[in-house]
This record gives sequence, C-alpha cells and structure tokens, in this order.
Amino acid sequence: MSTDLSKYRPESVQKRFPDSKAPLVNGKALCDAARKANAMIMAANIRCRLPLEGMIRASMATQAPVMYEIAKSELTYTEFDPMSFAEFIVTENDRLGNTSVPFAIHGDHITVKNMDEKEEVAELVAAELEAGFTSFAIDCSYMENELNLAATLELAQPVVAAGLALEVELGEIGAKSGSAEGFTNPDEASWFIGNLVHGGVHPNLLAINNGSIHGTYFGANQEGIQLDLTKEIWEAIQSWEVDIAQHGITGTSLDKITQFIYHGIRKGNVGTFWQNISFGLAMNQNGNAITTPEKHYVKRPYRGVPDELWQKMWKWAEETGNTGGNIKKANKAFAEDLNQVGEDYKKRITKQAFEEAIRLFEATNSAGLAGEVIALLTA
Repeated sequence: MSTDLSKYRPESVQKRFPDSKAPLVNGKALCDAARKANAMIMAANIRCRLPLEGMIRASMATQAPVMYEIAKSELTYTEFDPMSFAEFIVTENDRLGNTSVPFAIHGDHITVKNMDEKEEVAELVAAELEAGFTSFAIDCSYMENELNLAATLELAQPVVAAGLALEVELGEIGAKSGSAEGFTNPDEASWFIGNLVHGGVHPNLLAINNGSIHGTYFGANQEGIQLDLTKEIWEAIQSWEVDIAQHGITGTSLDKITQFIYHGIRKGNVGTFWQNISFGLAMNQNGNAITTPEKHYVKRPYRGVPDELWQKMWKWAEETGNTGGNIKKANKAFAEDLNQVGEDYKKRITKQAFEEAIRLFEATNSAGLAGEVIALLTA
C-alpha cells in the first residue's frame, strides 16, 4: 500500500490545498535527502505554463523530486502572482496523478537591494507563505555583507518560525570578480553562516557568486562556474551542515553538471533553458540559446510555439526594446497566446521538456531520490 504523502505536508499547505493529494512537502526534506544521497535537486523556474507537464511526467517516471520556483523579479514579467503560481503547480500535479513524488515550491531570489525595500519584501514572504510555498531564498546580496546579514536575519524570521526550507545568498550572482562585488570567498561564507546561526537563523543552502550568470551567454561569453572555489566554500561552512545552491545553470554542459554533486551543490536552478524549450529556440549542446551578433535568436520550426507566434513575439520585442535577455518579458505580454497554443505544439514542448528533465535528473543523481525524501518525511 502506498503512503499517503498529503498528510506529511506542512500546515500552511494543508490549509491552502485541503482537497489536494499532491505531495507538496517541506523543502527541507528535499535538501536533506540530496545531502544524504550525494545528489542535487533540480529547481525549475517556471515562467510560462507550457513546459511544466513534461517536467512533472519526467519527475514521476524517474521518481526525482523537484523544486518548482519563481523569483521576485519573475513575478513582474510572468502571468503569475504567488497564489496563482502555487495553484498552477499543485493543480497540474493533481491532474497528472502525482501522489508519490514529493516536490517543493520555492520563492527564488526574494531580493532586497537596499534597506528601504525590507517592508515590501516582508510582505512578499508573507504572501508566499500564505500561498503554500515551502522553501524560500532570502537574497540581500546586493548590499554589503553587514547589511546583508542584518536584513537576512530579520526577513528570514517567518520562514524559521514556520520550520520551512531556507536559502540565503552571499555574493551577487553574476557580479564581476576582483572587486568588492566579486566572487564569494570561503572566509566570508564562514563568517556569514556562523553569524546567521548565532542569530537563530540556520539556512539549508547558501547561494554564492562562483562565476555563473543568469540567462543566456551572448557572443564570446562562456560558462565559468568555478567548482574548486565552490568546494572550498562548501568545506568552510560544514560546521553548520549548510550546502550550496547553484544559480545560472543554463548553458552548462551535462558533464560539468554531473560534477556539481562532488562539490557540495545540492540545489541547482534551471530557468532560461525551459523558456528556450517553450519558445522553440535553437540551442547548443549545453542548452545555451544560439544567437546572432545582434543578440537575435534562431527559432526552430519543429520546436516550441508556432512560428507565427514567435514572429509576433519578436516583433514586439524589437518595438519595445525587449530583445536579448529581455525576451523573457514576452512571457507576460503573450501569456494568453502561450496558453492557447494548439495541442500539437503543447505535445512537442512536453516531449522535449520530459527528455531534458530526465537528462538533468540522471546527471544530478536525483533519479530515485523520492524514496529517500519519503523515508525522511515518515521517519
């Protein structure tokens, strides 16, 4: 007899989704299982509805837990708010019959760029808690370390009180090295985590600047994740058993992703890659979009949305100045069109997302990890 995982959901989830059997669980269980099994949880940023079915089906087929996430910034350029995002993820898992593979919903990059934004961000944390999110990334990395520490200690309190998963960030993702905004170093990571724990906030994950960027690598730019540095930082924070969250994985080879688990990385964010699949953009073997010197994309006629819709989106992007990486803003501007594409287009997006998710699960040793999560939940 299979275990009814719905009864192991956090209280906030039970309250929000009383009639659901979807195993939306505390993100801590996923982090702990990944640590125990030397695996990495795929955290998928969902900017439009199209790739989700393929991810869920791949998760069910491989028994690989997933974190479905949305960043504070993505709430401004997608159709979602916290309530509708959580509802979409849970409803799709219910529709597809997932009652056995635990997943989490993660508030990615809940960002504070200056101390004046704290109140606004506290309101977002509260909204995501109410919506049923089970994992949170408090990101105050834009500020100097002392302010980062102070703001993180304050904003993390509701997450700590709820007993849910917590990610913090030190070193702004994508910032240049060789400056005050450069790569995170082991000593400051130890200082940061030690002071957080001393202040009553014990995170599960630390996001760092180790050479990745968010989005597409244009022109001569190439992926530059520094795994040796990552391992040094991870080792420096093992007194507190905190692991690394790797941001900006799009454009990274599967061979390198496979190495992540040997360098303390237990959660990996994949976002733009799923957008590329949905839009039908040409990609190289590392999943980076193939672009022209003018930062234009190549659309594959046999992938993603209809060519006519893509042409309409690109025309809008040129007219509104949203070319290059800002094509992501088309997710909101064309949400209705994206949601109404024909079944043949949905099926080919689902198929590609399914296959690519399986490759990521296999590369990160997370296939079969659901059993470990369930064991932790039911112990």
